[in-house]
Amino acid sequence: SPVTPMSVVTSLQASNMPAIIIGRLIQAASNFRNGHTGQLSAVSVFLLFAGSLARIFTSLQETGDTLMALTYVISSACNGVIALQVLYYWNSSPERKKKSE
Repeated sequence: SPVTPMSVVTSLQASNMPAIIIGRLIQAASNFRNGHTGQLSAVSVFLLFAGSLARIFTSLQETGDTLMALTYVISSACNGVIALQVLYYWNSSPERKKKSE
C-alpha cells in the first residue's frame, strides 16, 4: 500500500522480534525455576511450534520476505525451547516437586 512507507512497515515488523523473544524466554525461565511446566498445554505448545515452522516456509515461498522469515525462525526457536521443556518436565508436577523437598 502506498499509504505507509516501507521503512515504517519494516521497523514495525522488526520491533515484534524482541517481544517474541522476551515473552518466550520469561516463560522458559519460569518453567525452569519451577521445575515443571504447570498447566501449560502440550498440544498447544507443539501446535505453536509446528505452526511457526510452517510459517517460515510459507512466508519464504509466498512473499520472499527474509525479515518475515527471520521473525518466524526466531519464533520457532523460542517455541522449540518451550516444547523441549514440556518434554523434559513431562512427568513433573507441582505436587511431586513439593513432596520431594
